[in-house]
Amino acid sequence: MTARSSSRRPFAWTEKDLDADVLPDKRRLAKTLQGICRHLAVTAPNGETPAHPTQGQAAKYLNVSESALTRYLHGQHVPAEQVTAFIFDTACRDAGGGQNLGITREALLELRANAEQERCGNCSRHREAVHAAGRKLKAMQEDRERSERTAEERARELLESRQRVSALKREARLARAAQPVTEAGQEEGRRAAQTATLLPVPRQQEDRQQSGNETAAARNVGLRAEELLRGGRPDSILALLRHTAEAYTPAETASLVTLLRTREQDELADNLVHIYARDRNDRDVMRAALMLHEQRAIADAEALLRTAASHPGSALSRAERTETSG
Repeated sequence: MTARSSSRRPFAWTEKDLDADVLPDKRRLAKTLQGICRHLAVTAPNGETPAHPTQGQAAKYLNVSESALTRYLHGQHVPAEQVTAFIFDTACRDAGGGQNLGITREALLELRANAEQERCGNCSRHREAVHAAGRKLKAMQEDRERSERTAEERARELLESRQRVSALKREARLARAAQPVTEAGQEEGRRAAQTATLLPVPRQQEDRQQSGNETAAARNVGLRAEELLRGGRPDSILALLRHTAEAYTPAETASLVTLLRTREQDELADNLVHIYARDRNDRDVMRAALMLHEQRAIADAEALLRTAASHPGSALSRAERTETSG
């Protein structure tokens, strides 16, 4: 056991080969993080510093999961700015100064920012598709609002017409009470009453088109997510959900969550709820939660509110802190 341990190169787990489709900035960031991790002086819980620390020990030392560290070093995921800074600061301390790492803290954070901004062609297509769907839905919503305004105007006109008819009937009753009624007058009164009775009444229009469009948009995103899932493209799925949460209305998002649950895509639904609660304001979160509640998705509505309230920097979290401090 000892001989095998001594023959192993220290930090061999940092020597990871990157896939050919890793983009240039992400590739540079992954290689830089691999080099920085070789300077870690991993300390075990018992206080010892192993000469050949495992990746699991290094991940625990850096306060990240082992799977997350693997994705960072493979260039499959860009760590958050706080995580990147913590990795650098820890390695800098263990190496005896930043001059031994071969890169400054500012340069590493700039490299991380460039990698985060880097977009593949698929991401751009997903984003444009989501934006196009959002523009189409916005146009449909504007048409719906115009239809609603037209219906309200017709309702007001109908109410005013009925009020005028009521006033005319009162005047007619007063006139009949004041004057003797001839047969010709009776016939004229009957014609006037018939005319008043035949006032046009606007048709009631059931607005089902919009809800159908929202369901269709949700179905399109759901099918695209399933396609990417079958193709093994987790980053593309995450990008699709993130752009969807940015562009879709609360009602559309609630429809998409319900659709994903129906298709047993529970992980996608959980991710969408988390991203929406994290990125949208409290008004949108509350409206989406109400829509989910109306669709009997009680657990998703509660998860949405819970995530928004507990996520650092979210609108609901800020409101709670303000209420507590007051």
